[in-house]
Amino acid sequence: MEDNIKNLGVFPSQMIRKMIEAGEIIADKKNIQPASIDLTISGEIYRMKGTFLPRRNEKIREVVENENIYKADLKNPLERNGVYLIRLNEKLLLSKEKFAMASSKSSTGRVDLQTRLLVDGYPRFDMVPSGYNGDLWLQVIPKSFLVKLSAGERLNQIRLYNCQARVGWEDMEEVYEKNKLLFDKDSNFIEAGEKVSKEGGDKLVMNIDLEGEGVGSIIGYKNISKDQVLNFSDIGGHRAEDFFEPIYATKDNSLLLEKESFYIFYTKEAIRIPGDFSGEMIAYDISSGEFRSHYAGFFDPGFGYGENGEIKGRRAVLEVRSFDNNFIFRDAQPICQMGFEKLIEPADFIYSEKIGSHYANQSGPKLSKHFK
Repeated sequence: MEDNIKNLGVFPSQMIRKMIEAGEIIADKKNIQPASIDLTISGEIYRMKGTFLPRRNEKIREVVENENIYKADLKNPLERNGVYLIRLNEKLLLSKEKFAMASSKSSTGRVDLQTRLLVDGYPRFDMVPSGYNGDLWLQVIPKSFLVKLSAGERLNQIRLYNCQARVGWEDMEEVYEKNKLLFDKDSNFIEAGEKVSKEGGDKLVMNIDLEGEGVGSIIGYKNISKDQVLNFSDIGGHRAEDFFEPIYATKDNSLLLEKESFYIFYTKEAIRIPGDFSGEMIAYDISSGEFRSHYAGFFDPGFGYGENGEIKGRRAVLEVRSFDNNFIFRDAQPICQMGFEKLIEPADFIYSEKIGSHYANQSGPKLSKHFK
Protein backbone atom coordinates (compact mmCIF):
# COMPACT_ATOMS: atom_id res chain seq x y z
CA MET A 1 0.00 0.00 0.00
CA GLU A 2 1.35 3.42 -0.92
CA ASP A 3 2.48 5.34 2.12
CA ASN A 4 0.68 8.56 1.27
CA ILE A 5 -0.86 9.07 4.71
CA LYS A 6 2.31 9.43 6.77
CA ASN A 7 1.59 11.35 10.01
CA LEU A 8 -2.14 10.86 9.39
CA GLY A 9 -4.42 8.30 10.99
CA VAL A 10 -5.15 6.89 14.44
CA PHE A 11 -3.13 8.20 17.38
CA PRO A 12 -1.08 5.45 19.10
CA SER A 13 -0.43 5.23 22.84
CA GLN A 14 2.69 7.42 22.90
CA MET A 15 0.93 10.25 21.02
CA ILE A 16 -2.09 10.04 23.34
CA ARG A 17 0.34 10.38 26.23
CA LYS A 18 1.74 13.56 24.67
CA MET A 19 -1.78 14.94 24.23
CA ILE A 20 -2.40 14.47 27.95
CA GLU A 21 0.88 16.21 28.77
CA ALA A 22 -0.07 19.09 26.45
CA GLY A 23 -3.47 19.49 28.11
CA GLU A 24 -5.51 18.43 25.05
CA ILE A 25 -6.90 15.50 27.01
CA ILE A 26 -7.69 15.81 30.72
CA ALA A 27 -7.22 12.21 31.81
CA ASP A 28 -5.07 9.80 33.80
CA LYS A 29 -2.21 8.29 31.78
CA LYS A 30 -2.81 4.89 33.40
CA ASN A 31 -5.97 4.55 31.28
CA ILE A 32 -4.08 4.65 27.98
CA GLN A 33 -4.47 1.56 25.75
CA PRO A 34 -2.37 0.80 22.61
CA ALA A 35 -4.61 2.90 20.33
CA SER A 36 -7.28 4.33 22.63
CA ILE A 37 -7.89 5.71 26.09
CA ASP A 38 -10.42 4.44 28.60
CA LEU A 39 -13.00 6.87 29.97
CA THR A 40 -14.08 6.80 33.62
CA ILE A 41 -17.43 7.69 35.17
CA SER A 42 -17.86 10.34 37.85
CA GLY A 43 -20.43 10.23 40.64
CA GLU A 44 -22.71 12.69 38.82
CA ILE A 45 -25.58 10.63 37.41
CA TYR A 46 -29.14 11.37 36.30
CA ARG A 47 -32.13 9.16 35.53
CA MET A 48 -33.46 10.49 32.23
CA LYS A 49 -36.95 10.32 30.70
CA GLY A 50 -35.47 8.66 27.64
CA THR A 51 -32.56 8.61 25.26
CA PHE A 52 -31.77 11.84 23.40
CA LEU A 53 -29.32 13.76 21.24
CA PRO A 54 -28.41 17.40 21.86
CA ARG A 55 -29.25 19.99 19.23
CA ARG A 56 -26.58 22.08 17.55
CA ASN A 57 -25.03 24.48 20.10
CA GLU A 58 -27.07 22.93 22.95
CA LYS A 59 -25.26 22.02 26.16
CA ILE A 60 -25.86 18.59 27.66
CA ARG A 61 -26.54 20.27 31.01
CA GLU A 62 -29.43 22.18 29.45
CA VAL A 63 -30.99 18.88 28.39
CA VAL A 64 -30.39 17.41 31.85
CA GLU A 65 -32.24 20.30 33.50
CA ASN A 66 -35.31 19.78 31.32
CA GLU A 67 -35.39 16.03 30.75
CA ASN A 68 -34.16 14.30 33.91
CA ILE A 69 -36.55 12.44 36.20
CA TYR A 70 -34.27 12.65 39.22
CA LYS A 71 -30.63 12.83 40.23
CA ALA A 72 -29.58 9.25 40.80
CA ASP A 73 -27.05 7.79 43.21
CA LEU A 74 -24.40 5.20 42.40
CA LYS A 75 -25.10 3.62 45.79
CA ASN A 76 -28.14 2.06 44.17
CA PRO A 77 -28.13 -0.41 41.26
CA LEU A 78 -29.23 0.91 37.86
CA GLU A 79 -32.57 -0.57 36.86
CA ARG A 80 -33.05 -2.64 33.72
CA ASN A 81 -33.92 -0.54 30.64
CA GLY A 82 -33.54 2.66 32.64
CA VAL A 83 -31.81 5.48 30.75
CA TYR A 84 -29.03 7.10 32.78
CA LEU A 85 -26.70 9.96 31.96
CA ILE A 86 -23.32 10.09 33.69
CA ARG A 87 -20.71 12.82 33.45
CA LEU A 88 -17.27 11.43 32.71
CA ASN A 89 -14.13 12.52 34.55
CA GLU A 90 -12.23 13.21 31.32
CA LYS A 91 -12.40 16.36 29.18
CA LEU A 92 -11.17 17.15 25.69
CA LEU A 93 -9.59 20.38 24.44
CA LEU A 94 -8.82 19.32 20.89
CA SER A 95 -7.08 21.35 18.23
CA LYS A 96 -9.14 21.89 15.09
CA GLU A 97 -7.66 18.99 13.09
CA LYS A 98 -8.29 16.32 15.76
CA PHE A 99 -11.49 14.38 16.44
CA ALA A 100 -12.51 11.21 18.27
CA MET A 101 -14.74 8.14 18.04
CA ALA A 102 -16.08 6.15 21.00
CA SER A 103 -17.02 2.55 21.71
CA SER A 104 -18.03 0.42 24.70
CA LYS A 105 -15.35 -1.61 26.48
CA SER A 106 -15.50 -5.39 26.04
CA SER A 107 -16.53 -5.98 29.65
CA THR A 108 -19.40 -3.53 29.21
CA GLY A 109 -20.78 -5.10 26.05
CA ARG A 110 -20.59 -8.65 27.40
CA VAL A 111 -22.96 -7.89 30.27
CA ASP A 112 -25.43 -6.15 27.93
CA LEU A 113 -24.73 -2.72 29.39
CA GLN A 114 -25.26 -0.27 26.52
CA THR A 115 -23.17 2.90 26.56
CA ARG A 116 -23.21 5.81 24.10
CA LEU A 117 -20.97 8.88 24.29
CA LEU A 118 -22.52 12.37 24.09
CA VAL A 119 -20.90 15.80 23.80
CA ASP A 120 -22.21 19.35 23.83
CA GLY A 121 -23.84 20.69 20.67
CA TYR A 122 -23.29 17.64 18.47
CA PRO A 123 -26.35 15.52 17.52
CA ARG A 124 -24.50 12.23 17.07
CA PHE A 125 -23.71 9.34 19.38
CA ASP A 126 -20.12 8.17 19.87
CA MET A 127 -18.53 10.97 17.84
CA VAL A 128 -16.49 13.94 19.05
CA PRO A 129 -16.14 16.62 16.35
CA SER A 130 -12.82 18.18 15.41
CA GLY A 131 -11.76 21.02 17.67
CA TYR A 132 -14.16 20.03 20.47
CA ASN A 133 -13.55 21.65 23.86
CA GLY A 134 -15.68 20.50 26.77
CA ASP A 135 -17.12 17.77 28.96
CA LEU A 136 -17.90 14.21 27.97
CA TRP A 137 -21.10 12.42 29.00
CA LEU A 138 -22.12 8.79 28.84
CA GLN A 139 -25.61 7.43 28.30
CA VAL A 140 -25.87 4.08 30.12
CA ILE A 141 -28.72 1.57 29.74
CA PRO A 142 -28.61 -1.84 31.51
CA LYS A 143 -30.56 -4.20 29.25
CA SER A 144 -30.36 -7.64 30.88
CA PHE A 145 -29.40 -7.15 34.53
CA LEU A 146 -29.52 -4.67 37.39
CA VAL A 147 -26.02 -3.15 37.42
CA LYS A 148 -24.19 -1.64 40.38
CA LEU A 149 -21.57 0.91 39.30
CA SER A 150 -18.91 2.82 41.22
CA ALA A 151 -17.19 6.10 40.42
CA GLY A 152 -14.06 5.50 38.37
CA GLU A 153 -15.43 2.50 36.42
CA ARG A 154 -14.18 2.27 32.84
CA LEU A 155 -17.20 1.58 30.62
CA ASN A 156 -16.25 3.29 27.37
CA GLN A 157 -13.18 4.30 25.35
CA ILE A 158 -12.24 6.80 22.66
CA ARG A 159 -9.87 6.66 19.73
CA LEU A 160 -8.21 9.89 18.49
CA TYR A 161 -7.72 10.79 14.81
CA ASN A 162 -6.43 13.56 12.58
CA CYS A 163 -8.02 12.05 9.45
CA GLN A 164 -10.22 9.19 8.36
CA ALA A 165 -7.85 6.23 8.53
CA ARG A 166 -9.90 3.29 7.23
CA VAL A 167 -8.04 1.00 4.82
CA GLY A 168 -9.91 1.27 1.51
CA TRP A 169 -10.96 -1.73 -0.55
CA GLU A 170 -8.30 -0.95 -3.17
CA ASP A 171 -5.57 -1.48 -0.51
CA MET A 172 -7.23 -4.22 1.54
CA GLU A 173 -5.86 -7.19 -0.42
CA GLU A 174 -2.27 -6.01 0.05
CA VAL A 175 -2.79 -5.37 3.77
CA TYR A 176 -4.57 -8.71 4.14
CA GLU A 177 -1.90 -10.78 2.37
CA LYS A 178 1.04 -9.01 4.01
CA ASN A 179 -0.29 -9.37 7.56
CA LYS A 180 -2.24 -12.66 7.23
CA LEU A 181 -5.35 -11.30 8.94
CA LEU A 182 -7.76 -14.27 9.13
CA PHE A 183 -7.27 -17.97 10.00
CA ASP A 184 -9.68 -20.89 10.16
CA LYS A 185 -10.33 -23.08 13.22
CA ASP A 186 -7.34 -25.30 12.28
CA SER A 187 -5.01 -22.27 12.18
CA ASN A 188 -4.80 -22.29 8.39
CA PHE A 189 -4.57 -18.89 6.68
CA ILE A 190 -7.74 -18.01 4.76
CA GLU A 191 -6.68 -16.86 1.30
CA ALA A 192 -7.55 -13.30 0.27
CA GLY A 193 -9.75 -14.51 -2.58
CA GLU A 194 -12.23 -15.88 -0.04
CA LYS A 195 -12.48 -12.66 1.96
CA VAL A 196 -11.35 -9.62 -0.04
CA SER A 197 -13.42 -8.30 -2.95
CA LYS A 198 -14.59 -5.03 -4.43
CA GLU A 199 -18.14 -6.07 -3.60
CA GLY A 200 -17.14 -6.56 0.03
CA GLY A 201 -15.82 -3.00 0.14
CA ASP A 202 -13.32 -1.99 2.80
CA LYS A 203 -14.44 -4.54 5.41
CA LEU A 204 -13.92 -8.26 5.98
CA VAL A 205 -17.06 -10.33 6.53
CA MET A 206 -16.94 -12.76 9.47
CA ASN A 207 -19.27 -15.66 10.20
CA ILE A 208 -20.91 -17.12 13.31
CA ASP A 209 -19.75 -20.46 14.72
CA LEU A 210 -22.66 -22.67 15.79
CA GLU A 211 -20.73 -25.91 15.19
CA GLY A 212 -18.23 -25.54 18.01
CA GLU A 213 -16.30 -28.68 18.86
CA GLY A 214 -19.22 -30.91 17.92
CA VAL A 215 -22.69 -31.80 19.20
CA GLY A 216 -23.04 -30.93 22.88
CA SER A 217 -20.15 -28.46 23.02
CA ILE A 218 -20.83 -24.93 24.32
CA ILE A 219 -21.25 -22.46 21.45
CA GLY A 220 -22.64 -19.51 23.37
CA TYR A 221 -24.65 -18.12 26.25
CA LYS A 222 -28.11 -16.58 26.69
CA ASN A 223 -29.07 -14.13 29.40
CA ILE A 224 -31.33 -15.23 32.27
CA SER A 225 -34.15 -12.73 32.80
CA LYS A 226 -34.41 -12.13 36.53
CA ASP A 227 -33.63 -9.30 38.90
CA GLN A 228 -30.03 -10.24 39.62
CA VAL A 229 -27.58 -7.47 40.54
CA LEU A 230 -24.24 -7.46 38.74
CA ASN A 231 -21.63 -5.51 40.70
CA PHE A 232 -19.39 -4.12 37.96
CA SER A 233 -16.38 -3.65 40.25
CA ASP A 234 -16.54 -7.23 41.57
CA ILE A 235 -14.14 -8.91 39.15
CA GLY A 236 -14.44 -12.69 39.16
CA GLY A 237 -17.03 -12.55 41.92
CA HIS A 238 -20.18 -13.70 40.12
CA ARG A 239 -21.47 -17.15 39.26
CA ALA A 240 -22.11 -17.43 35.54
CA GLU A 241 -25.17 -19.64 36.09
CA ASP A 242 -26.91 -16.80 37.95
CA PHE A 243 -26.81 -14.59 34.86
CA PHE A 244 -26.40 -16.82 31.77
CA GLU A 245 -27.41 -20.24 30.56
CA PRO A 246 -25.10 -22.11 28.16
CA ILE A 247 -26.12 -22.94 24.59
CA TYR A 248 -25.00 -26.25 23.12
CA ALA A 249 -24.27 -27.26 19.52
CA THR A 250 -26.94 -29.38 17.85
CA LYS A 251 -26.90 -31.82 14.91
CA ASP A 252 -28.26 -29.25 12.44
CA ASN A 253 -25.93 -26.46 13.66
CA SER A 254 -28.74 -23.91 13.82
CA LEU A 255 -30.37 -21.85 16.55
CA LEU A 256 -33.52 -19.79 17.09
CA LEU A 257 -32.72 -16.42 18.64
CA GLU A 258 -35.60 -15.17 20.74
CA LYS A 259 -36.68 -11.58 20.25
CA GLU A 260 -35.15 -9.15 22.76
CA SER A 261 -32.95 -11.80 24.41
CA PHE A 262 -29.20 -11.26 24.69
CA TYR A 263 -26.62 -13.77 23.48
CA ILE A 264 -22.86 -14.29 23.53
CA PHE A 265 -21.41 -16.09 20.48
CA TYR A 266 -18.11 -16.14 18.59
CA THR A 267 -16.83 -16.09 15.03
CA LYS A 268 -15.61 -19.03 12.96
CA GLU A 269 -12.61 -17.02 11.84
CA ALA A 270 -9.71 -16.08 14.07
CA ILE A 271 -8.60 -12.51 13.46
CA ARG A 272 -5.41 -10.65 14.26
CA ILE A 273 -4.52 -6.98 14.40
CA PRO A 274 -0.91 -6.02 13.48
CA GLY A 275 0.93 -3.45 15.61
CA ASP A 276 0.52 -0.62 13.12
CA PHE A 277 -3.24 -1.06 12.70
CA SER A 278 -6.36 -1.00 14.82
CA GLY A 279 -9.57 -2.86 14.09
CA GLU A 280 -13.25 -2.03 14.41
CA MET A 281 -16.11 -4.52 14.41
CA ILE A 282 -19.01 -3.15 12.40
CA ALA A 283 -22.64 -4.29 12.26
CA TYR A 284 -23.46 -6.43 9.25
CA ASP A 285 -25.74 -5.17 6.46
CA ILE A 286 -29.20 -4.46 7.93
CA SER A 287 -30.77 -6.12 4.87
CA SER A 288 -29.46 -9.42 6.24
CA GLY A 289 -31.60 -9.24 9.38
CA GLU A 290 -32.83 -7.06 12.22
CA PHE A 291 -30.22 -7.99 14.79
CA ARG A 292 -27.24 -6.36 16.42
CA SER A 293 -24.01 -8.31 16.52
CA HIS A 294 -21.82 -6.26 18.86
CA TYR A 295 -21.70 -3.43 21.38
CA ALA A 296 -17.93 -3.20 21.86
CA GLY A 297 -16.26 -2.41 18.57
CA PHE A 298 -12.55 -1.48 19.00
CA PHE A 299 -9.72 -4.00 18.60
CA ASP A 300 -6.34 -2.66 19.72
CA PRO A 301 -3.02 -3.38 17.96
CA GLY A 302 -1.63 -6.78 18.89
CA PHE A 303 -4.94 -8.60 19.42
CA GLY A 304 -4.44 -12.14 18.14
CA TYR A 305 -1.07 -11.16 16.67
CA GLY A 306 1.61 -11.20 19.37
CA GLU A 307 4.86 -9.28 19.52
CA ASN A 308 6.18 -10.63 16.20
CA GLY A 309 3.16 -12.17 14.50
CA GLU A 310 3.57 -15.52 16.24
CA ILE A 311 -0.15 -15.87 17.14
CA LYS A 312 -2.47 -17.08 14.40
CA GLY A 313 -5.47 -15.03 15.42
CA ARG A 314 -8.15 -15.13 18.11
CA ARG A 315 -11.88 -15.58 17.70
CA ALA A 316 -13.96 -12.43 17.98
CA VAL A 317 -16.72 -12.59 20.59
CA LEU A 318 -20.16 -11.37 19.52
CA GLU A 319 -22.84 -9.68 21.61
CA VAL A 320 -26.06 -10.42 19.75
CA ARG A 321 -29.63 -9.21 20.17
CA SER A 322 -32.57 -9.83 17.79
CA PHE A 323 -34.94 -6.86 17.68
CA ASP A 324 -38.22 -7.24 15.82
CA ASN A 325 -38.72 -10.99 15.49
CA ASN A 326 -37.35 -14.35 16.48
CA PHE A 327 -34.44 -15.03 14.12
CA ILE A 328 -33.03 -18.34 12.87
CA PHE A 329 -29.24 -18.44 12.73
CA ARG A 330 -27.34 -21.15 10.87
CA ASP A 331 -23.70 -22.09 11.22
CA ALA A 332 -21.31 -20.00 9.08
CA GLN A 333 -23.92 -17.31 8.48
CA PRO A 334 -22.42 -13.80 8.05
CA ILE A 335 -22.71 -11.98 11.38
CA CYS A 336 -20.36 -8.96 11.41
CA GLN A 337 -17.71 -7.07 9.48
CA MET A 338 -14.22 -5.95 10.44
CA GLY A 339 -12.62 -2.74 9.25
CA PHE A 340 -8.97 -1.79 9.67
CA GLU A 341 -7.49 1.62 10.41
CA LYS A 342 -3.87 2.75 10.00
CA LEU A 343 -2.02 4.11 13.01
CA ILE A 344 0.14 7.19 12.51
CA GLU A 345 3.00 5.07 13.85
CA PRO A 346 3.14 1.72 15.69
CA ALA A 347 2.06 1.88 19.34
CA ASP A 348 4.78 1.58 21.97
CA PHE A 349 2.98 -1.41 23.51
CA ILE A 350 0.42 -3.91 22.24
CA TYR A 351 -2.74 -5.57 23.48
CA SER A 352 -1.71 -8.71 25.36
CA GLU A 353 -1.90 -10.58 28.66
CA LYS A 354 1.24 -8.71 29.73
CA ILE A 355 -0.79 -5.54 30.24
CA GLY A 356 -3.56 -7.40 32.10
CA SER A 357 -5.91 -7.86 29.15
CA HIS A 358 -8.58 -10.37 30.17
CA TYR A 359 -9.59 -11.18 26.59
CA ALA A 360 -6.17 -11.40 24.92
CA ASN A 361 -6.26 -15.20 24.71
CA GLN A 362 -9.98 -15.80 24.25
CA SER A 363 -10.78 -18.87 22.15
CA GLY A 364 -14.55 -19.23 22.37
CA PRO A 365 -17.68 -17.48 23.69
CA LYS A 366 -15.85 -16.02 26.68
CA LEU A 367 -17.96 -14.22 29.29
CA SER A 368 -16.82 -10.97 30.86
CA LYS A 369 -14.21 -10.72 33.58
CA HIS A 370 -16.94 -10.39 36.22
CA PHE A 371 -17.55 -14.15 36.29
CA LYS A 372 -15.69 -16.96 38.03
